[in-house]
Amino acid sequence: MKFILCFSLLFVLVASVEITPKTLTREIKADVLRDFPGVCYASTQCRTFKENEEWDLKPFCGKSICIKGADGILKERVSDCGPPAKANPECKVNANATLPYPNCCPVYDCAPGVQLEFPDIPVA
Repeated sequence: MKFILCFSLLFVLVASVEITPKTLTREIKADVLRDFPGVCYASTQCRTFKENEEWDLKPFCGKSICIKGADGILKERVSDCGPPAKANPECKVNANATLPYPNCCPVYDCAPGVQLEFPDIPVA
C-alpha cells in the first residue's frame, strides 16, 4: 500500500513541467522633472534617482536603473517579466507579486509536452 502511494505521488510530481519565461530588459527615455534636471524621476516611487541608482517597480514586477546614454540623455533601463504567455488550458500560472524581482515573475506549471506561446514584442 505504501509503495502504491509513493509511486502515485512520484507520478504526480513528474507529470507537470515548470516553465519560467525569459525576463525582458529595455532602455527608455527617462522621465526628468523640470525642477530636478540631471536625475531620473520614478513615478512608481514618486521620487528622483541619481545616475546608476536602482529602484523597484512595485506594484509591478520589475526594476529600473537610471543610466546616461551614449548621447548624454538620461535613460531608464527597465527589467521586467515580459509579456504573459497566451492562455493555455494545460497550464496553471503561479506568481507571488510580494516577492522581489525576478522571483515575482510568473511560473507556468504545464502538462508535459506543452509549448507556451508568447506574444511578439516589436523592437524599434
